[in-house]
Amino acid sequence: MKRSQSRVLIVGAGIAGLLAAVTLQRAGVSVKVLEKGRGFGGRMATRRMAGGRLDHGAQFFTVRTPEFGVWVEEWLEKGWIREWFREAPWDSTPGGHPRYVGISGMTEVPKGLGAELDVERSVRVESTRWDGNRWRVKVENGETYETDTLIVTAPVPQAVALLDGSRISLPAHDWTAIQAVGYEPCLTALLVLDGPSGLPEPGGVKLSGEPIEWLGDNTRKGISPGVSTVTVHSTPAFAREYWDAPDDERLPLLQEAAEVHLGSTVVEGSVHRWKFNVPLRGLDCGYYWSSEYSLGLAGDGFGGPRVEGSAVSGLKLGQFLVSECL
Repeated sequence: MKRSQSRVLIVGAGIAGLLAAVTLQRAGVSVKVLEKGRGFGGRMATRRMAGGRLDHGAQFFTVRTPEFGVWVEEWLEKGWIREWFREAPWDSTPGGHPRYVGISGMTEVPKGLGAELDVERSVRVESTRWDGNRWRVKVENGETYETDTLIVTAPVPQAVALLDGSRISLPAHDWTAIQAVGYEPCLTALLVLDGPSGLPEPGGVKLSGEPIEWLGDNTRKGISPGVSTVTVHSTPAFAREYWDAPDDERLPLLQEAAEVHLGSTVVEGSVHRWKFNVPLRGLDCGYYWSSEYSLGLAGDGFGGPRVEGSAVSGLKLGQFLVSECL
């Protein structure tokens, strides 16, 4: 059985895992990232459909902390992102604040970060095991990766499942708190229209009530110039009720609710499921680190539900390891 070794192994190529990896690698640490999906970014996700593009996870991101702002300035200089809008009807303060999007979709930043790194995609981790000195991480093709330090940035319930049977014994209070982190689900309808959406400025609408809470015009956003596309996010309650329903049952319901706000006809649609959309009962501790087991956990369950929360969680864990441990 082939064994691959690295100083730090990171499970998950979402924004938390990627920023932790880049922080470590730029400090000279050997890092490998494993990602079960085909792309980068987790919920910073963009899909092609009928010749158009749709951001079907996070719709934009904001900046509230200086440490994240430094990275956003770098991405602006590289031409990866731009400002979509600054003011919105739902803002609670005058003047609003910038909302940023990827030039060709929300995956732009994760793809750019991933290009710097040793990332293996379409690799699903089956189990993790601590042997007292090193981690052994087995993936579904039978290969085993060995590493001194393991960082897991998958949604917390997935991280818990990966650590089950790993032969570690975290403090009971810590483990109970980690296991208690839950998430709200979301069903996302991806719609292609035969003309302009007709959504008011800035091209994104927040709604209250069932069954949808967001409509976003990807053409007005600038990522789908040739084909009019709209992203629709359901409420958590609708997602829970129709999670296992076939698309021919749940898509018409989401489409009907969206069409009230649209100025053109839907010509094609599909539904994407986000099981771990928004964290509930997050730990709000930035990240988790066990020096006994050389284990780190990071992501939105520790840093908060926004893109920035997840990003800063990965950044802080990476900076901590550089300064204190590696």
